[in-house]
Amino acid sequence: MRFRVIAVLVVLGVIAAACGNSKSSKAAKTTTTAGGGTVAVNEPGVTDTEIRVGGIASINNPLNQNYGAIYDGVDAYFEMVNSAGGIYGRKLKLVARRDDQLANGKSEAEGLLAQDNPFVALPIAELLFTASDVLAKANIPTFGWNVNKEWTGPPNFFEQEGALCFDCPGVGLPWLAKKIGKKKLGVLAYSVEQSSDCAKGIKASFDKYPVATIAWDDRTLPFSSATDFSTDVKKMKDAGVDMVTTCMDQNGVLGVTREMKKQGLDVVQYLPNAYDHDFMASYGDLFEGAYVRTRFAPFETTPQPPGLKLFDKWMKKTGKKEVEISYVGWIDADMFVTGLKAAGKNFTRQKIVDALNKLTDYNADGILPGLDWTKQHGDPHLDQYKTPEDCSAMTQIKNKKFVPVFNQPGKPFICFPDASRAPTVPDAPTNKA
Repeated sequence: MRFRVIAVLVVLGVIAAACGNSKSSKAAKTTTTAGGGTVAVNEPGVTDTEIRVGGIASINNPLNQNYGAIYDGVDAYFEMVNSAGGIYGRKLKLVARRDDQLANGKSEAEGLLAQDNPFVALPIAELLFTASDVLAKANIPTFGWNVNKEWTGPPNFFEQEGALCFDCPGVGLPWLAKKIGKKKLGVLAYSVEQSSDCAKGIKASFDKYPVATIAWDDRTLPFSSATDFSTDVKKMKDAGVDMVTTCMDQNGVLGVTREMKKQGLDVVQYLPNAYDHDFMASYGDLFEGAYVRTRFAPFETTPQPPGLKLFDKWMKKTGKKEVEISYVGWIDADMFVTGLKAAGKNFTRQKIVDALNKLTDYNADGILPGLDWTKQHGDPHLDQYKTPEDCSAMTQIKNKKFVPVFNQPGKPFICFPDASRAPTVPDAPTNKA
């Protein structure tokens, strides 16, 4: 299912109350210098010795999450490249680490372009992607964290996963329910659009693949730290629900889980957005047996794909913490360097955009299941932008740890045909490296 439960839905609740043809990039392990000297490049942010980039993140945010860690992944990747001499005789340099403080993305983007003058916008990790119009209009190659519908469309936008579809049907969740023998689902969501659309997608999935029924569906919950889940949990218990999935933030999921424990509703949970080691270290005992989905190879993958090995090595070398958002920063930096190399010594912004948009299976050296940039910019509701497969990795919470499941050695991803191409739930997914 091409949707993701995103943290921005929580922010929207806060605001409402106040008023988410390269098979790999193996070349990124080495650098390319311009033989015979540096080739002159007349582009913003490029000097004879540096290629300068700058980003925007929601560093100060009402969720108190460290989205600024996306810069850590970029730092580690650039350190790897620069330690081997840089690229085209130049070092990569992150010169701007702007903080949109949640709502100032547009003004920060304007300042980024006018004052910092970077070659590309890298990385972007906004909860509300209000910088999108400015960056799209400037046609500057933009690399970041996709949890917003604004990433869909502009051909100069490149992120760790392609265009999102919150309300599209998918095969993965019905397959999981069938695989573990669950027949009655409970689905909970906030009333804000991203959350309720996610619940619509779950309903659409089980309408198309009726291997289980949705016994309780509530998309009207208000976002509030004081939200009372007791009625919903009682309704799910009375309905005989044996599996629960939510389209909510971690605090909401925690509140639901605590209420389920209180009322003795002991069921399996599916958590599409909970790959957070600190969170599970604190609360993992409440989520024992829950399934967590990621669109990247989890840190626990064995054997590690080459890209994950490099990430682990250079995050440790630079003293950075390995978390999901720093992983995204690493992927963004790798994608940028992949485009830079494909553009050649006489690189320009447009050459990088054009080169990346020819890639049909970019996988960050095994970290991703593969992005087809000839399709991933477009609205996935439309047939021409649908991809043949929907791939992700699955882990299960065991003793507060993320344990990969349904995978094979060296093949962390499970892949299903796109819902438009799968008349029934497959008996088994395809495993993919």
